[in-house]
Amino acid sequence: MPPDEPRIKRHHTCDILVIGAGVSGYCAAIQAGRMGCRTILVEKDAVLGGNAGPDVGVGITGADRYNPYGTETGIIHEIHEEAAWVRGFTQVSRGSMPYNISRRFEAVVQTKLEQADVQILKRHYARRPILDSSGRITGVIVEDLASFQTVRIDIAHVVIEASGDGEIGVLAGADFDVGSEARSEFGERSAPEARTNTVQGTSLVAIAQRTDHEVIFIPPPETPPFAPRVWHSRLSSFIHHHDGWLNDEQDIKFLYVTEAGGSMDTIREDGAIYELLLKQLWAEWHHIKNGPHSEAARNWDLLWVSPKAGKRESRRLLGDVIITQTDLESGRRFPDDIAYGGHDLDDHQPLGGTGNIFGHSIPPMYGIPYRACYSRNVPNLLLAGRLISATHLAHSSTRLMRTGGAIGQAVGIAAALCCRHKCSPRTIHTDHLEELQQQLMAADGTILSRGLSPADDLAPSASVTSSSELRFNDQSPGLRVPLIAQAGAVLWDWPPTLEAIELYLENRTGAPQPLHITIYRSRREPKWTTVDVYDRHQRDDLRDSAFAQITEIPVTLPAGHRGWVHIAMPTPLDIGARDPSADDDRLLVAINENQAVQWALAEQGTNPADSSTSNSRSDLVLARMVEHSHHLPEWQPTCTVPTLRLVPPPRLGEAGNVINGFHRRFSHGPTNMWISAPGAPLPQRLTLTWPTPQTFDEVHLTFDNLTALRQENPWESGERVLPCLVKAYRLEVWRDDTWHTWVEEECNIHRFRRHRLSPATTTQLRLQVLATHGEGESARVYQIRVLQRKTK
Repeated sequence: MPPDEPRIKRHHTCDILVIGAGVSGYCAAIQAGRMGCRTILVEKDAVLGGNAGPDVGVGITGADRYNPYGTETGIIHEIHEEAAWVRGFTQVSRGSMPYNISRRFEAVVQTKLEQADVQILKRHYARRPILDSSGRITGVIVEDLASFQTVRIDIAHVVIEASGDGEIGVLAGADFDVGSEARSEFGERSAPEARTNTVQGTSLVAIAQRTDHEVIFIPPPETPPFAPRVWHSRLSSFIHHHDGWLNDEQDIKFLYVTEAGGSMDTIREDGAIYELLLKQLWAEWHHIKNGPHSEAARNWDLLWVSPKAGKRESRRLLGDVIITQTDLESGRRFPDDIAYGGHDLDDHQPLGGTGNIFGHSIPPMYGIPYRACYSRNVPNLLLAGRLISATHLAHSSTRLMRTGGAIGQAVGIAAALCCRHKCSPRTIHTDHLEELQQQLMAADGTILSRGLSPADDLAPSASVTSSSELRFNDQSPGLRVPLIAQAGAVLWDWPPTLEAIELYLENRTGAPQPLHITIYRSRREPKWTTVDVYDRHQRDDLRDSAFAQITEIPVTLPAGHRGWVHIAMPTPLDIGARDPSADDDRLLVAINENQAVQWALAEQGTNPADSSTSNSRSDLVLARMVEHSHHLPEWQPTCTVPTLRLVPPPRLGEAGNVINGFHRRFSHGPTNMWISAPGAPLPQRLTLTWPTPQTFDEVHLTFDNLTALRQENPWESGERVLPCLVKAYRLEVWRDDTWHTWVEEECNIHRFRRHRLSPATTTQLRLQVLATHGEGESARVYQIRVLQRKTK
């Protein structure tokens, strides 16, 4: 009899065991549970969320940190939407770091788990795996830390390791790595010459609050000297540490400036690392309260210190693919992608007794392959979160928690498919990959530049019409601007082959005026950038060196001309398709300086810089005007939209976008959605018409609430919901020569809605957008899917 057996007091069985209730773990468990699998989630802490939970409170970010509209969708997006609506976030002052210790947020997560019938075992430590002769994990011995009882969990199919440290996976024999690989191993440009044991440092989080009275601070005995953590190896960050930190209007601040453990064993010495961090915190606060910042800190108090350290790295379990820095920086897409990332390679390096946050690069958005998300030698072990198969350098980006949530959801689907097909995770790759990817996207997950297959979807066979729509070429001339400088239009979308452009120009002289039109495209080589360059330009580098000329066309503007000028390409210009996930892939159409000529602005073009009425007015346009500096080799934004038509035009807000297979935008353009005409009053209508009657019982709707900037999201801005999100809508079917309501929603707060009702047979389905959450907003819909559920 195994030594644990006499002590076992409780016995559970499941199809899928998820170890670790961080963001990736709970997303995996929710998804697996929603697919009907008996799922148990084991968490050694008393709360859900891992580093994002109430014990640490790190903000949940990912690719959205550096990529406009790069927000990972799916379950983590759904949770954030709901938490914002119920105010499940720590109400810090706007502009501060998005940390969150709200138990209300955790309650949102727990509700989602319970609704998916996931059995949650908090304060349960997974201690030892039980293996069969083939090396499969058939059970896990768990310690109930609250009742001091031993529990056995038998597992019918798969284990998802999302614990961060991967203890059960390693005890089961999973191959893993720790530390930094040598440059010779994978050819990574930032890797050290020789392998090291260095991992990323661990941090402690605290909250400071401004009070209405003086607060003294006397540090504990043995508090060490203050040593500042630095950013990007910058001397200035060492010299000016905390300068001006308390001089703004914020009344509550999160601190996470401690760091230790990069040269230690972050698993076996976790307790010792916490004590080091606590001493660092006392030194930090002593420096703030009693050092050079004492006057500014006079009324500030240390309100809360996290009872758990925020660990960034320990082990990385190895799969059939190991993701590398080179993969990330090239924006590599794998055929088995199931998620994506785009955060910088955020390497927290040890620096004496503290740390140095060094960003090796900011990559383009990149794919995360399924083969990196299962163990290469434990047959039924899936991986999620920071445990996935990656080098130390790649891990510094893939470890971000919103990215981990996307991975977790995909792995949850893979686990459910293992149950359905009674197969191993590796067999899902060889035999069921398309099913995995399609089910993921059907559940609002994202694969870069991939759309849903039209199979089983009735919508693509319909014709689509709308009450109004926004088109790229529907422009009216407004203010005329004299060309006292070289001017241009930066475009975020274009046809792969351009036949002509049209500009609204005015020649106020009695003589013909010579012009030349020059077309440029972003160089994007290399595709990654540095932190310094990004800090200056973000994804909008307008230096001359950022563009390469494609063609130049001479034009003569007749005397006294006023109106549209059609400029045909001498031969159709093969520009090539835009990378839809790269916001820095841009076209620039430039016109030379000529003070006798005026270029009209687009009258209905919304000012891209104006966000006074909506977070997203600028996303209604795919072009903006720039002017060239007279003194510097760069272009500068004018915060206006010029008149510019393209032949053929790119799609902007046409109704047909809802059946193009894409359920989101990946950058400014293409938008991939129906946008009703700006200013057209609600309700607005979108109608699908089939030539013959169709029977369906399920409709999926995807609305728009993706933002260009991370801080515009409600969960960071402090709002409950975005103004542009559709609030009230009605689905109607045409029957007996009249419209009948099939679904009616009065207060929607989610971008993705799935409606399952009694079957309807009709030749027409109509969506009426009745209201948005903000006044004056257009109707915005990414996708409509119309399905007939298969009977078993």
